[in-house]
Amino acid sequence: MSDNSKIIIECIRTGKNNEALKYLYKDPLRKIRSYILKNSGSLDDADDVFQDAVIVLFQYIKNGKFNEDYDLDGFLFRVAKNSWIDIARKKQKMIKASFIGFDIGDDSDQLRDIIKGEQLAAFKILFDKLEDNCKRILSYVIFDKKSMKEISALMDMKDEKVAKNQHYRCKKYFTKLVSENKETLNLLKN
Repeated sequence: MSDNSKIIIECIRTGKNNEALKYLYKDPLRKIRSYILKNSGSLDDADDVFQDAVIVLFQYIKNGKFNEDYDLDGFLFRVAKNSWIDIARKKQKMIKASFIGFDIGDDSDQLRDIIKGEQLAAFKILFDKLEDNCKRILSYVIFDKKSMKEISALMDMKDEKVAKNQHYRCKKYFTKLVSENKETLNLLKN
């Protein structure tokens, strides 16, 4: 552990939070921002995730759970990275829902972000109308990028041919839901 890390930990333990934060807002924040910006996040996202990671670090140190063999910067980065992965999944920023004709990518334009947010909300409303079985299959395909072989094993299906048929049926039904809902369809086409 570096001398800087030891000083930071001691500052946090003794309640000298401002001194600890001065260091943490330099190098670790820059690394975390860089990672999140490269992975479909915004500067605000990065700052929020960083704040959460700092809180976790403070709690670990104050509760005596922080292993001093850990690299302080590495610990913060791992916490932030894991947090961002969870947030990105929840926000569905990395979804490529090509089977219904729209694509969600990174775009800093606020109007487009609003439209994409509305598209995701509409997508979720219709997705929630699916049977649980279809939700699972489509989630495995879209979000987890699982193969039909993996899906058949995960869902205790006879073989991957059954998984393909189920996937096709679910995809077709979901597409039908979208096409029958004119308002949602128009929103998704924008």
